Amino acid sequence: MLNMKSEIRSGIAIGLGGFLWLLLEFALGFHHRFIDYQPFFNLLSFVIPIVGIYWAMKAKRDRYYNGKISFMNALKTGMYITAVISIITPLLTFLYITVVNPLFLVTMLGHEKLIIDELNISPEDKTRMITDSIQNYSLLSYTLRSFFIALFSGVILSTLTALLMKRNVQAKATPPDHSITDFEKK
Repeated sequence: MLNMKSEIRSGIAIGLGGFLWLLLEFALGFHHRFIDYQPFFNLLSFVIPIVGIYWAMKAKRDRYYNGKISFMNALKTGMYITAVISIITPLLTFLYITVVNPLFLVTMLGHEKLIIDELNISPEDKTRMITDSIQNYSLLSYTLRSFFIALFSGVILSTLTALLMKRNVQAKATPPDHSITDFEKK
């Protein structure tokens, strides 16, 4: 097994990038004042793992594999990075919810309740949806969800990036050897 320091560093950097994005959302008001736009703004945060995993895999290919990497080696690199991201993301999510913005879950749940109340559906359906939302916005549920999102998206991104890295591994054509010995054979 090759040196894992680069995967650990990359996973930590990507996880911290996601945490900084969460702080940016909070600072810009997407967790309170502009809460209606938070899901759309949050989608932009996927640029961090996309770019991070690609950059890390490319760096691994260039530094450790002399510019050529097999699909399996690229995938292993991506999976190690994903494992680190999947460990660090729930920890940082927990930190955000408990220290930085303790009202986050209450605010998100309240917003979702308002949306549910405006729906033109039966009171029983509204009650069921609100009950589901209460479960979804518990600290444990939200933290676990961040783990599974990091894991699932990391696996997908690692697989796609490994395919790109594999495609970039094309054997260089060897130029013909036109040495004198070739001409002497004729």
